[in-house]
Amino acid sequence: MDQRSMSSPALLSRRRMLGLGAGLAAAFPLVGGCRTEAPGASQTPGGVTSFTPPSFIPPDQIPGASISDIAGVPPAYTRYPSELVRSVKEVPGRGGEVSTFQVFEQAPPPSDNPWLNEFNERLGVTLRPTYAAGPSYGEKVQTMMASGDLPDITWIERSIAPGLIQPMLQGAFTDLTDLLAGSGIDPYPNLARIPTYAWRNSTVNGMLLGVPSALPMVNQVTMYRKDWATELGYTEPPRDAQEVMELLAEFTRGNHRGKQGGDTWGLATLGHGIGLAHQMFRVPNEWRIEDDGSLTNEIETDEFEAATEYLVELWNSGAFHPDAATLPVLDAQNIYQNGRIGLLPAGVTPHYRTMLPALLANVPESEPTAITPPGHDGGDPVIHQEQGYFGIAAIPSDVGKDVERLEELLRIIDYWCAPFGSEEHTFINYGIEGRHFAFDDQGTPVPTAGDVWAREVSGPSWLVAPREAAFFFPGNTEWGVAAQKAVAAAVPQSVENPTSNLISDTDVRQSGSLNEMYDDYLYGIITGRRSLSELTEWRDEWRRAGGDDIRNEYEDVM
Repeated sequence: MDQRSMSSPALLSRRRMLGLGAGLAAAFPLVGGCRTEAPGASQTPGGVTSFTPPSFIPPDQIPGASISDIAGVPPAYTRYPSELVRSVKEVPGRGGEVSTFQVFEQAPPPSDNPWLNEFNERLGVTLRPTYAAGPSYGEKVQTMMASGDLPDITWIERSIAPGLIQPMLQGAFTDLTDLLAGSGIDPYPNLARIPTYAWRNSTVNGMLLGVPSALPMVNQVTMYRKDWATELGYTEPPRDAQEVMELLAEFTRGNHRGKQGGDTWGLATLGHGIGLAHQMFRVPNEWRIEDDGSLTNEIETDEFEAATEYLVELWNSGAFHPDAATLPVLDAQNIYQNGRIGLLPAGVTPHYRTMLPALLANVPESEPTAITPPGHDGGDPVIHQEQGYFGIAAIPSDVGKDVERLEELLRIIDYWCAPFGSEEHTFINYGIEGRHFAFDDQGTPVPTAGDVWAREVSGPSWLVAPREAAFFFPGNTEWGVAAQKAVAAAVPQSVENPTSNLISDTDVRQSGSLNEMYDDYLYGIITGRRSLSELTEWRDEWRRAGGDDIRNEYEDVM
């Protein structure tokens, strides 16, 4: 239902933007439960700056809940709770106004918004939001930063506004590291539901500068057309890279039911193929820490070279859509939904909330099935963990100096982070019963007819609610558990990027040109515009253009 649930490429690193996808929707479980510390939570990735995360309250075993025993796997729900428990016992605000800066992807809400009026009453303050559409976010937030006039709660997505990094390091926002460490989170029980990895990964050189909006640690699933494969004689999922190539090529040229609708292809975009090959050939997640503590970039590895050689063969096999080098991700998803793509990796929520229902509506006989790509040699693959969060809600330092005000703002953010199925979560995500939604015969909140929910609730409510930290997909009670199983299969085979929460000044300055170099060389080699032998030239040029400096700067703070 969330309009931001399709994908959020602006947050993703350059490699994840190649087509693995991401999404936003769902929420956390209900209140209660004991406190635990997640395994390995005492340090940031790679053993860098020590960081003590907030204590964690695990999900509750409420009716309809499926709770995984694998750390980092979100809970799933087969139904909406019949009793909406209150997660916030007292009004969090003290009166007065609270200004916010929020991302907004649609037309501005009405000036007299019944949902916002009700939210103000519940919070005990008057919210004064400032909105920025996705494309203008970076410019607007950096203008605010330069003026020194930042709202009380400011949404920060530093990956699309790199100019924010230096002010963040220089103290523009309140450092919450010590305040919320361990039992310091106790006054904010909804914040204690945020997974430890989201807190850890959102730190900046070990500093916690805001409250993260959590995403799954592994936030992708790969679907393939099992019905096509069966018709082509592939009754079992492919067991190695060669079988994957054969199957994808046959999806393009073979005789299967998909051909009734026109041409079909194994893969839609080069990015999808790159992500697939990197998993099968166990390419590092951007960087790898060697035994001596040094860093090796992915493009410097034998695994990357082997994956690239494989991608050249895959391209020559005819597995890709003819426009694969330039096809936008949303166009690729539309082609898949129309029943013409055999395998598609994408965000978990976009698949289950949007793309699978559309595919099954368009092609009812289709059998989209989740698959974990095999290792190239038949062993296990390496799945790349993602950031595990989508931006942070930060409090400016001059605001946070007032301890009472800081605590009030954290209580308001705590309300915004209400867990899945709670009374507060239902209001934030669905609005006012009777005006914005009604419960269907299964007890699921369903938007009322028209665009009232979209105009009054969808945009203004989006800030830091952990909507994708649990899997719940109205309309199909089993898909939440299916999504959870797909992630549970991937997490034990996943690796983190050891530099994900470190800052390199050179990377900030040079990332744009280095990303262009990456695409130019890799896409050129795959499609035959460049030779595979040019990988050596690429590596040397990358090192000279800033790669070695980035490596050294990361190693200095590790």
